[in-house]
Amino acid sequence: MGNQKVKCVIVSGAPDNDIQFIKSKLDRTAFIIAADSGYKNCLKAGIIPDLIIGDFDSASCPQFGNRVIRLPIEKDETDTFYCVKKAIELGYGDIEILCAIGDRVDHTYSNILCLEYCRQNGINCTIKNAKNKIQLVENEIEFDEEDYRYFSLFAVFGRAKGVTIKGAHYETDNIDIEPWDQLCQSNHFNGGKVKISVNEGKILLIMSND
Repeated sequence: MGNQKVKCVIVSGAPDNDIQFIKSKLDRTAFIIAADSGYKNCLKAGIIPDLIIGDFDSASCPQFGNRVIRLPIEKDETDTFYCVKKAIELGYGDIEILCAIGDRVDHTYSNILCLEYCRQNGINCTIKNAKNKIQLVENEIEFDEEDYRYFSLFAVFGRAKGVTIKGAHYETDNIDIEPWDQLCQSNHFNGGKVKISVNEGKILLIMSND
């Protein structure tokens, strides 16, 4: 499994001008997969990916020999999703996706759906850029401020029941959240750890600093 590397970082093709952030995440302790034109983001950060997967309809196919898997242009799944499935096939249980939040809302949403696929396969997965961190939460999670000042949570794929937030400026105790509810948006920390739990269903946790 990737020379015993325990984490896989997937670099998608959304433009990201924060090269320093990308560099900070592309350390060689991770197995790095570029999704299509995402290899350009890797090269800007001074890293050659371990694997490049894509149909290359929006970028020329890179000449990196057996590091490249070329996909057909007409297919049912996105390049990033192929990368996620490949990472799982290779045995990685921790996946981080970069350059996946861009101007195309449909592409961004497709990438968010990868989180649910990973969850169903028992894989920890997050989507990150310098301003956002996105992950699915089932059962409970505890976290501190890290690099992000605010956090919001939303019910996804149905009602989230028994949602409790402790340690934040705005707290809840065993409430139900519908997919259209916005009462848990733009919360912030009280200086310590925040704990979120949900009895039934799933929530999308978005941390941000913008």
